[in-house]
Amino acid sequence: MEMIHHLVYPILIVLLVLLVIMTIPRRSLRILVPYGVVFGGLLSSLHFFFLGNVFKIFRFDKLGIFEVGGIPLLSAVAWTFIVMTYLYFWPKNNRYLGYFYAFSWAFLATAFSEVVRQAKMFTCQTWYYPLPMLLVFSAKFALITWLCKPWDIE
Repeated sequence: MEMIHHLVYPILIVLLVLLVIMTIPRRSLRILVPYGVVFGGLLSSLHFFFLGNVFKIFRFDKLGIFEVGGIPLLSAVAWTFIVMTYLYFWPKNNRYLGYFYAFSWAFLATAFSEVVRQAKMFTCQTWYYPLPMLLVFSAKFALITWLCKPWDIE
């Protein structure tokens, strides 16, 4: 039963890779991969480092080989594909739908954090979940949108 907990991130990554391969054209992938690596993998690693290691708001437990310096390695990989998918399906023609879209992704990230918490791989301060976490993820997706918006991503 303990091994099943370690499969949460690998299963998520496989599903995300399949989603990306099946829905995003190769031409768009060439544009989106750098954005995914920088704003997904790197930004999530910074997020985990500061809120987890520096401020001790949360921590990841029982990650085994999937942890590097207290930062979950597979989480950064998953965030790379999440950001690629997020940017590709961004509603370009409707500003108000964009707000709802970004908030929906923040809500999904918060909900997935609960899945990881139930798998006993993630613990956080009692005050951090759910509203402050939702606000942090909302700010994260707003920042990603703001930084990537000047470029036309297809």
